[in-house]
Amino acid sequence: MQITELLKLTVWFEENIVANGIPQKYQALFNRMQQNVNNQKQPFENELNTLFNALEEINLNSLTLEQVKFLSELEVEDLITVNAVEKIKNILHDFNLDIATATKKIQEFSQKINTAQTRLKGIRTVLEKSFSIDEESEIPADSVLMRVYFQDGSAIKDIKDLKRISATWYDIGRGISMAQNRSPEDFKVIGAEKGSLIIEMAVYAGLTTSVSTILLASLKVAERVIELLKKVEELKGLKLKNKKIEKDLLKEVEEEKANGIKSILDFTIERLGLNSEQEGDKIIALEKSITKLVDFTEKGGAVDFIQPEEDENDEENWNNNEIREAISKLGENVQEIRSIENKIKIIEGKKEE
Repeated sequence: MQITELLKLTVWFEENIVANGIPQKYQALFNRMQQNVNNQKQPFENELNTLFNALEEINLNSLTLEQVKFLSELEVEDLITVNAVEKIKNILHDFNLDIATATKKIQEFSQKINTAQTRLKGIRTVLEKSFSIDEESEIPADSVLMRVYFQDGSAIKDIKDLKRISATWYDIGRGISMAQNRSPEDFKVIGAEKGSLIIEMAVYAGLTTSVSTILLASLKVAERVIELLKKVEELKGLKLKNKKIEKDLLKEVEEEKANGIKSILDFTIERLGLNSEQEGDKIIALEKSITKLVDFTEKGGAVDFIQPEEDENDEENWNNNEIREAISKLGENVQEIRSIENKIKIIEGKKEE
C-alpha cells in the first residue's frame, strides 16, 4: 500500500467511523447488556437499533483492495458496515439463553473497534508529519495507478507462468488501447510487490475506465451465474428425482457464460463508438482483450484502481474534459464493482453454508 493510500484510509476511518460514533454506539450496547449480566433487567433494543442504523450507512466501496485488506488485518472489516448487523443478530440468537456470553462477544467487537481507532490515529499522526494526501507521486497527472493481482488460478509460480500471463496482459492492454487509438505502452509497469505477485501500472485514465467498465460488466454476468449455481445446489439438497430442472439450470449457466462475452463486447463497441465495417481489426483485438480479462478474473486474478485526487495546481490535465470525465466514470465503476463483489461474497458464503 502506498503511504498516501494509508493516510487516506486513516482520514476515511475518522470521517466515516469515528465521526458517526460507531465506537461509542458499540460501547453503549455493551454497557446496557452488561447491566443484564449483573441482574439489572434493562432492555437494550434502543442501543441495538441505534448501532444498526449507523452501521447500515457505512460501506467500503470507495476504498481500494489494499485499504480493505488493512481493515481486515485490524479485524474490523466486518464490524463497521452492514455486515456487522447480521453478525450481531446471529450472536444474540445463538446465545439467547446465555446473555453473559453474548455480552462478552459484543465487548470483544467494541475493543477491536477501539484498538483500530487508536492505531489508525497513531499512524495518521506520524504520517502527517512527513506526508500529505495531495503529495506528488510518480503517477503522471493524466494516468491512474492500477494494481493487477496475480493470485489463485491466475498466480505466477514460475517463469513459464510469467511468460504466459505476460502475453495475456499484452493482449488485454493491446485490445483496449487499440480500440481507443492508444498503444500498449500506455500501460506502464512502475513496480511490483511480493506475496501473491502484484504489478503496479500507471495507465492512461481513459484506458482504466474501459478496463473497469469491462470488469463491472463481467461481474454482473458472474453474479447471475453464481445465483443460478446456487439454485442448482439447492435442488441437489432437496434430492428431487426430476433431474430435468437441474439440467435446464446448468444449461442456462453455460448460455449465460457464452453470451456474457458477446454482450460485454457489444456494449464496449457501442460505448467507444467503433465502426464494425471500418474498424474490424480493432474489434477483433478488443474481443480477445475482453475474453482474456474475464478469464483472468474468473481464475481468481483481480484488478484495483487508486483514484487520483483533483489537483487544482494541475490546470492542464484537470481542465481536460476527457481526463476529468474518465476519472469520474472510473470512480462510479469502482463503487459499483465493490458493491457487486460484496454481493457475490455473500451469495458464495450462503452457498457454502
